Amino acid sequence: MINFSNEEMLRFFLENSDDIMVILNEEMETVFLSPSFEKVFQKPLEETLGRKFNEVLINFPSLPLMKPNQKMVIPVVLKELKKSLMLEFQFKPIQVKDRPGRFIFAIGRDVTERELVLKKFKDIAFKEKELNQMKSRFVSMASHEFKTPIATIVSSVMIMQMLLDKDFSDEIKVKLLGHIDKIINQSNRLTSIMSDVLLLEKSIQQDMKLNLKKISIGKFLESLIHDINEENLNRRTVRFFQPQSDKQILTDESMLVHIIRNLIQNALNYSPESSDPEVHLSIIGNFVEIRIKDYGIGIPREEHENIFGSFYRAKNVGNIKGTGLGLNIVQELTKKLKGEIWFKSKEGMGSEFFVSFPVK
Repeated sequence: MINFSNEEMLRFFLENSDDIMVILNEEMETVFLSPSFEKVFQKPLEETLGRKFNEVLINFPSLPLMKPNQKMVIPVVLKELKKSLMLEFQFKPIQVKDRPGRFIFAIGRDVTERELVLKKFKDIAFKEKELNQMKSRFVSMASHEFKTPIATIVSSVMIMQMLLDKDFSDEIKVKLLGHIDKIINQSNRLTSIMSDVLLLEKSIQQDMKLNLKKISIGKFLESLIHDINEENLNRRTVRFFQPQSDKQILTDESMLVHIIRNLIQNALNYSPESSDPEVHLSIIGNFVEIRIKDYGIGIPREEHENIFGSFYRAKNVGNIKGTGLGLNIVQELTKKLKGEIWFKSKEGMGSEFFVSFPVK
C-alpha cells in the first residue's frame, strides 16, 4: 500500500484535474492558478499570475458582481487557437492564513458542449412554439378568409341556377356574367391564399434553391413598376425615383419580383385615398437600397414588433383584404437573397419599407 502525503495528494489532483482553479485578491489580481489553465489556454502560468484576471478573460465579472456559490457561464475566445469556449465558474469568498484582506476562490470548467446542446434545444423549443403559434394563426385566418369567398361562390352558383330556369333576357345575361365574375374573383382569391401558404413553406426551407444571375437594379425596377402601373389601369400611379448611375446585383429575379411587387401592392392597398406611393432607389456604398413609401393608414406603434409575423395583420386594416402572410414571406425571401428589410411607420401618416442588397 502506497501512502501519499497531503502535499503529494494535492499536487496529484491539481495536475490531473480539468477544472480551472483560481484565487484572486481584492484587486482582481491572480494569486494562484491551477495547471489546467495552461492546458486550456495554451499560455504559461507565469504570464497570468499577478495580472488582473478580468483582463486575461475579458468577460470575467468584476469582484462586486461575484456572489457566494454563484455560477456564471462566460464566453471565451481563444484567438491564437481560433476557437471559442464556454466556461462555467463558481465563486466562493475565502480567508487565506496569515494574509489579510478578502480573497475569492473561483473554480471553472469547460461547458461548451453542454451549452451548445442547450442552445440547440432552446432553438428547437422556440421554433416549435413559433410553429404552434403559426398553426393557430393559420387556422384562425383560414376559417375567416376562406369563409367569405366560399360563401360568395356558393351563393353565386345558386343564383345562376335560379336564373337558368328563366328566359335568357339581356338583364339575366348581365346578372349571370356578374356572378361568373364573382366566382372567378373569389376562386382567384382562394388560389392566392394557398399560393402564399405554399410559398411561405418553401421560403423557410434551408435547402431552397436559388436561380442567381446579375441584373441591373434600376432597369429591373423601372420595368416592374411600369407593369404594375399598367395592371392598375392608371387608377393609381407608383412614382419611381432613381440615381443617374445604375448598379448590378446578383439575385434570384423571381424572388426579387415577389418582394418588390408585394411591398408596392401593400403601399397601394393601405393608402387608398392618399397620394400616390413612391419607390426610391439609392446606391449606398456596396449596397443598393430600395425604399417603398406610402401616405396611407400606417402601422400602430405597439404592433411594429409583430408586423413580420406569420398570419399577423394590424388592427387598423379594416376591410382591406389580406392573409397576413405577405410581409413574412417578403422577410424570408429577403434573407435568402442575403438582404435586409426594415421599416418606419406612424399610424395615420403612412409607412416606409426599406430593402437592401449587396452589390456584386
